[in-house]
Amino acid sequence: MAKLMRLRGWLFLAVFLFAPVIHAQETNPPKNDPPTPPVAPYLAPLPAGGTSFLTMNSPIGGTVDVQSEGNNQPLSGVLPSTLGPVVAAHNYLVPSFSATSQLATGSSGSGFSEPANFNYLLGTLDLNHQTNRSELLLHYTGGGMFSTYLNSAVQDLDFTYSYNWQRWSFLVGDSLDFLSESAFGFGGAGGLEFLNGNSLFGPGGPFSGILGPNQTIPTIIAPRLSNTLVSQIEYKVSPRSTWTASAGYATLNFFGADYVNSTNPLFQTGYNYSLSPPSTIAVIYSFDDFQYTQFRQMIEDHVLELGYSRYVTGRLSFQIAAGPSVVLLRGPLTGYVNNVSWALNGTLNYKWDRTTLLFSYDHLVTGGSGVLVGAQTGQVEATVDRQLNPRWQASASLGYASNGSLIPAAKIVGLGHYNSWYAGVRFNRQMRASSNMFLSYEARLQALNTPTCTGLNCSSNFISHEISVGFNFGLRPVMLR
Repeated sequence: MAKLMRLRGWLFLAVFLFAPVIHAQETNPPKNDPPTPPVAPYLAPLPAGGTSFLTMNSPIGGTVDVQSEGNNQPLSGVLPSTLGPVVAAHNYLVPSFSATSQLATGSSGSGFSEPANFNYLLGTLDLNHQTNRSELLLHYTGGGMFSTYLNSAVQDLDFTYSYNWQRWSFLVGDSLDFLSESAFGFGGAGGLEFLNGNSLFGPGGPFSGILGPNQTIPTIIAPRLSNTLVSQIEYKVSPRSTWTASAGYATLNFFGADYVNSTNPLFQTGYNYSLSPPSTIAVIYSFDDFQYTQFRQMIEDHVLELGYSRYVTGRLSFQIAAGPSVVLLRGPLTGYVNNVSWALNGTLNYKWDRTTLLFSYDHLVTGGSGVLVGAQTGQVEATVDRQLNPRWQASASLGYASNGSLIPAAKIVGLGHYNSWYAGVRFNRQMRASSNMFLSYEARLQALNTPTCTGLNCSSNFISHEISVGFNFGLRPVMLR
């Protein structure tokens, strides 16, 4: 009996001591972390232009959370400026398709003078596959353009593969597109990336805008193949400094039109040093070699730049690089001539409240957009996105490019100075997490300053208008192991 009384005493003491703990556990049950949902796609690298507008168009969802880590993209690298990587599911495959109808008016300079109807039917696959050391991002769009003027295929393939180990990292990627028009304002406000509704890389593709063939001179509708293959190595010299080296090969070929085909081997290297977590400086050297299949002409461009970038995760991404440019002209059209010029490229991505501003400016030597044999090009593009409410979003964009021939006018009759503009507005309505519809308007203008011209782009100026309505539908994502 005494043992039984002592046992009851111990039980009473235990209940008295632990009752508050048990009560607290009952009133605050443990929170089980939900499984990772198939939310917004992993948009890293998120380029200039890859904002919440792309997220809204995403076939997976419209909500992303920005990571708190810093920007790990070197200023001297090939990847574009970014507002920051996002927290999202990895290892998935997303199929989607889109349909767009467009009414366009043009002039003889654009290839058609009567109003024409253009219809785009496109299918898209987005792949994201990651391991502890590697990442594969792939975006493919295939389909066709059907119009009262010309029918043409539409193909777009972008991919990057990166591998990291210890202090070294390696990246290889490719950006290929087969389009019927210049990519500068192609398909109306937003371009091809918005016609098909979603892209892992956003407008401009996976690489910096100064890489690859430049097509800022609008031409008549004619199929053309543009491709840029790039590889890059990066070495972390210290916790605050990195060194990068990249090499690539770009081509631009036209089919069924007498434009200038070109190739462009390129090389870039640089040293980056972090002044503070948000600020970085860099020294960058780049080399471009433009060659042409119709002419035995070579244009070499050597550029040395000083760069600065400032980065605030999810809020601000700013970078600028500028320096001298030495242009070597070698061939029958120019003889042996050396020119000294300047180069500058800068981007600004800024986000506040429900509005995002995207701005870029470049001054550089280009291949001539298939119209000129080498050009001194200045181009500026700006986009403002505004979230009107949870389902509606508006976007306004503006672009301007100036292209001056590097070949003296006396050598080739008809070469001059091209000025090109485009401006557009777009309204997007989210139907559900994976579907949306949009309505857009865009105007494009080209002006040519030359006394005489006998080529395809010889209208002194022309303006075209495009009104588009489209629908993007994303299927259920396939989660990969």
